[in-house]
Formats: sequence, C-alpha cells, structure tokens
Amino acid sequence: MPLAQVIGLRAFHVTSGPMPRSHIHPELEFNLVLSGSARYATAAGEVDLPRGRLAVFWGGYPHRLVSERDVDLLWVTVPLSAVIGRPILQDAVDRLLRGHFLYGAAREAAHDRFLMRRWEQELRLGRSPADEAEICLLELHARLARLANGRRPATAAVEARSAERMLAVIARGYTGDLSVEEIADAAGAHPTYAALAFKQALGMSVWQYVTQLRLAHARRLLSGTDWGVDRIAHASGFQTRSSFYRAFRRAHGQSPGEYRSAGGGVSSEAT
Repeated sequence: MPLAQVIGLRAFHVTSGPMPRSHIHPELEFNLVLSGSARYATAAGEVDLPRGRLAVFWGGYPHRLVSERDVDLLWVTVPLSAVIGRPILQDAVDRLLRGHFLYGAAREAAHDRFLMRRWEQELRLGRSPADEAEICLLELHARLARLANGRRPATAAVEARSAERMLAVIARGYTGDLSVEEIADAAGAHPTYAALAFKQALGMSVWQYVTQLRLAHARRLLSGTDWGVDRIAHASGFQTRSSFYRAFRRAHGQSPGEYRSAGGGVSSEAT
C-alpha cells in the first residue's frame, strides 16, 4: 500500500465540544490545543491538555473530550504499525501503551504549532502525495523520539498493571488470531485474574475491547481504501465475513457496505 494511503495517518483542524461517549481507535494521537480548555476523560481519570503544548497519547484507551465549551485544536493520528519495531521509538511507544501522556515543553510551543499546522495541511484526509506523507511521517517519528528523550511527564496510566500488559499485547496483535488466554499468558497473568482486572480498569471485557479495536481498524479501511469487504474483514482480524458483518451491524446499525456508501469515515468521527 502506498505510504500516502497508510490507514490512520491523517490530520485535522477541528472545533469540538464535549463528546457523548468514550471511544477507542488503534492510533497514536498528537494533539495541540489552539484555544479553549481540553479535558479528556480517560480510564485513569480526567486529564487536562495544556494549551499551546503538544500532547501525545494512545487512542487504544477509552477516552472522550468532556470540556464544557468548544475547543479549537489540531490533531494528527499515526497508526501503531508505523511506529512499532523502530528502536529509537521503543521507549515512547512502551510509555504510551502503558497509558502515559507525553508533552512538549513550553519553550517548544511555537515549533510544535508550526509542525502541527504543516502536518494538517499536508495530511488532511489522508490524500497527500506519497512523498509529502513520507516526509510528515519522518518528522512525526523524530518529534516522538525527542518527546521520549525529554523529562518524564506526569502520567495518566491505568492502575491495574496486568490490564496495562494485556493492552500492550493486544495493541501489537489485535488484527491477528487472539484468544483471551493467549493475551493473558503473553502478559504474564492468570486468565481469570487478568480478565477481571481488565474489566475493572477498562469497563469492558477483553474480547469486547479487541472487537472494538478491530471495528475501528475496519472503519479506517472502509473509508480509506477500495478494498472488498472480505479483505477488510481479514485485515481487521475477523475470521469470517459473517462474524465481521454481525459485529459491524451490532455496533453501527448498518452493514459495512452501507457505512461506506453513506460516507462514513474519518471526517465524521470524533478524535
């Protein structure tokens, strides 16, 4: 797939009020608040994003904007597949998958505002030429690496360590053939205890969470490619077309084809 079509690599300039419900998605979020006060409700409590400073977190934790008034912000999302496996980013990725928020320094505000505006212009709706997208991704890698090398910020990590480990395992393999037992074993936890800790921390079962991530992945593919439904189902981690259809209709009240035809996708989704 051409780099310009990497699913999840996109940017927006949005004005958003409070979101009605929490959501998850399999990308890192780069946020820059231009005006207003941005407060996110997360699994670990509420987090205020400092205005004018870059903030990065992983969208795999349930989160929603709960600010009482509209917030003007720039945001860029980067697929996990674009950062995993790169040694220079390992520390940043590990911390983000544990629920940490990484912040740019106040002295870097002007530089980050310049970068975010340029990324928004060049990645808007994921339709930038491949060379521009590649340059943006290299710049995003560099910025993320520098954030991780800075002073360790205050965290909003989920308290349950077993749940954190399971989240990290799921994040790296949710499109593969997973079972709750395999996830718990890879995270070094007993399946029964790990499943209970996960539900207490995230408010949903492990399998419900995996399904939500797979559906988010499928929505990106439906809106960003011309792939057929069978290919999208397989690429998103669903074993059969029928299981994909059932899960999608249960979550969205329409079939994948109807979702695509109706123009569903990133332009209509909240950050």
